[in-house]
Amino acid sequence: MELMYKWVLYIGIPLLVILPFVVLGRRKNFRDSIKAANVSYVKDDPRFKRKTIVYKLLSVFALICLWASIAVSFVMISRPVEVKTVSKTLRNRDIFLCLDISDSMDELNNNICDDLKKLVKGLDGERFGITIFCGKTVVLVPLTTDYDYVLGEIDKLQKSFEQSTSYWEWANDFDLEAYEYKYAGTLSDYGSSLIGDGIAGCLFAFPDLRENTDRARIMIVTTDNEVYGEQIVTVSEATDLCKKYGVKVFALGPDYVVDEASFKKDIEKTGGQFYRIQSKNAIEDVIDAISVTDASDTQEIQTFITDKPVLLFYFLLICTGLYFVSARKVRL
Repeated sequence: MELMYKWVLYIGIPLLVILPFVVLGRRKNFRDSIKAANVSYVKDDPRFKRKTIVYKLLSVFALICLWASIAVSFVMISRPVEVKTVSKTLRNRDIFLCLDISDSMDELNNNICDDLKKLVKGLDGERFGITIFCGKTVVLVPLTTDYDYVLGEIDKLQKSFEQSTSYWEWANDFDLEAYEYKYAGTLSDYGSSLIGDGIAGCLFAFPDLRENTDRARIMIVTTDNEVYGEQIVTVSEATDLCKKYGVKVFALGPDYVVDEASFKKDIEKTGGQFYRIQSKNAIEDVIDAISVTDASDTQEIQTFITDKPVLLFYFLLICTGLYFVSARKVRL
C-alpha cells in the first residue's frame, strides 16, 4: 500500500506528538488540587476509590481513542492506495470488420456471425473494430481489445439479421428494436449499399493511419457489390486508398456478386483476397490469411490505482464511537 499525499503526514505527525502535551498541560492546574472541602471521609470510601480508578481509566481511554481517530484521519487524508503496474503484450495488428447491412446481405451476415465470434475469441492482443454501412457508414465499435464488448455487439447484429431474414416467421414474436438495430445511422436519402463509401469510411476509422505506418491493418468486408445510388467514392477508388495506406482488404461475398471479376481485382490489389461464402472453409481461409499477416508485438504498460480506505474507515468509526461512549461516561 502506498500514500498518494505523503505530505499530509509530515504535518499530521508533529501535531499528533504535540497534542498530548497540550491536553495534559491544560489540565495541569487541577491535577493535584481538590475542588471540594471536607472530603477526607469520602476519599477513604472503597466505592469512591473504585469510581476514581474507573474515571481515570475511562478518561485515558477516551483520550487515546480521540488521538487514534485523529491519527487515522490524517492517514485517510493522505489517501492510501494500491498501485499495480501491468505489462501486457499487444499484437501490432488492427482488424476492422466492415459489414454491408443492406437487406440483400442479411442471410450472409447472419451465417457468418458465429464464425466471426470464433475469430474474435481467438485474438490475442490485436485491436478489433466494427463498422456497418448502407447509405452511410457508422463506426459501431472503435478499435479495442475489449473482446467481450465486441462479442456483445456481434450478438446484437446477429439478432438483428435473424429478425430481418425471418420476418414472416417472427410475425407473432417480432422484435422491432432488434430489427432496427442494424439501421441506426446507416440510412440515407442518397441510396443504399454504397460499397465504395463504406470501405472508405471504414478505412479512415483506423486511428493514426498516416502517422503510424508500422501497424498491420486489415479490413474484412462483406458485400454483394450491388450499389443503389450515387457513391462519393467508388470501390476502385476506395481500394486504391487502402493500398496507399497499407490496409489489406479481405472480402466475403454471396454466390452472386455484381461485376465479380472487377470487384475481385480491386480487392486483390490491396494484398487481400475475395472469398465466396459458399466456398468451403471461407471464414477459416480468411482467418488463416490474417494470421500470417506481418505483425509485431508491443508492450503496453498500464498502471492501476485503487483506493484502500475501507479498513481505515472501519477503524475510524470504532475509535470515534468508543470515544463518545467513554467521554459521555466521564463527562469530558
